[in-house]
Amino acid sequence: MLALLALFLLCPTTLVQAQERLGVVLLHDKNSQPEKYFTELSRVLRNVGFQVVVPELPWSKKRGFDATFQQALVEIGLAAEELRMDGCTRVALVGHGLGANAALAFAANRTGIFAIAALAPAHDPDRHREVFLPDVRKARSMLSLGSGNKRSLFTDFNSDKDYDLSTTAEVYLSYNDPDGQTVMARSCAAFKEPLPLLWVVGLQDPLHFLGRSYAYSKAPSHPASRYEELPGDHASVPRNASRMVAEWLRDLLNQLEKKQ
Repeated sequence: MLALLALFLLCPTTLVQAQERLGVVLLHDKNSQPEKYFTELSRVLRNVGFQVVVPELPWSKKRGFDATFQQALVEIGLAAEELRMDGCTRVALVGHGLGANAALAFAANRTGIFAIAALAPAHDPDRHREVFLPDVRKARSMLSLGSGNKRSLFTDFNSDKDYDLSTTAEVYLSYNDPDGQTVMARSCAAFKEPLPLLWVVGLQDPLHFLGRSYAYSKAPSHPASRYEELPGDHASVPRNASRMVAEWLRDLLNQLEKKQ
């Protein structure tokens, strides 16, 4: 007991730092494999000392939109809780494309997230309202007739290109309702609490032209938040931003430990 007390008196900073462990949930993009664009980012984050999990979300290529957006947020919460159960004291969300969209929506519905890095955020049904409207009406009609769980073909967008999506009316509406939870500007404005937000876009990304005013600037102000532009297209942002994200999260954790 006396030896432990002496260790605490001699090395208080070391003990405090040991108490703070950051876990990171990586949220992949639409129609992608979980690790496909996260190989370098995951490696860099782990090398810094962060614990990383990469859950396979409903919009993966394998799962093919097999659950609603709301159910996806529950899955993200379970991934965060898994990190906490493993000893992480703080949890950050790092999302790419639709995964970034989901990270923003998570912060609009729940508290307890340490920080969010939104990499090439995407999926914006509010901007394609007229394109989505016929299928949104179709999905609502199916729901009203009790056919919400039946599969059908609906129009969806990926990298500003439309394609036919086979899913249920309930699932489709949860992602593509132009007044629903996937509207990023609405999510940012509805954050439950101010939190650090790193927003990174590629200069060749189709959504680059929207700038910071579309959604980023609507989030509650935080001194550690940043809006960054990098060379590259939508797919290359996670790799190109790997070091930036790792350093940003490390600096946030260091600042937290200095305050303790």
